[in-house]
Amino acid sequence: MKFKLLILLIFGISQIGFGQNLNMVIEVNERLVISEIAGAYLSFENTDGTKNRNLVGYYPGELVLQQEDWKKINSELTKKITLTFDYNTFKGNGHQIENFGIEMQKHHFDKRYLILRVYDFRERKFRKRYGCLTDEKFIAELNFPQGGILISCE
Repeated sequence: MKFKLLILLIFGISQIGFGQNLNMVIEVNERLVISEIAGAYLSFENTDGTKNRNLVGYYPGELVLQQEDWKKINSELTKKITLTFDYNTFKGNGHQIENFGIEMQKHHFDKRYLILRVYDFRERKFRKRYGCLTDEKFIAELNFPQGGILISCE
C-alpha cells in the first residue's frame, strides 16, 4: 500500500508542472557567465502572428524552463524562438548593460547540451575577428554535439 501511494505521489508531482531544464552554458567574450545576466526570457512567435515571452532562469550549466515552455517549444504553432537576456559589465567606473537576442531552433532543445558563445563587438578584438560576418552589435554561436563552429574573418 505504501508503495502504491509513493508511486501515485511521484506521478502526481511530475504532472503538476516541473519542467526539465536544458543543459546550457553561456559564455560572453570568452568568459563563462556566472551572475552577469538578468532578465532572461524565451520569446515565442507563432504562425498566426501572436507573440509572447516567458521568464526563464539561468544557472551556470542550466537554463531553467517550466513545463509551459516545453509545450510551446514542441508546439506545431511555434515558428520562432528567441532567447534574450541583459548582460551586465563594469568597465572602469561605469556600469554597462547590453541586451542580446539569440534565435534558437527547436532541434537545439533536443541536444544533450548547448554552449552559447556570444561575442560583443564593443570589445575591439571580437569586432575585428567576427565583425565581417554581420551588421549587428554582436554575433552568437550555439555549439552542440556534431554541431558546426563559427569561422573568423582573419
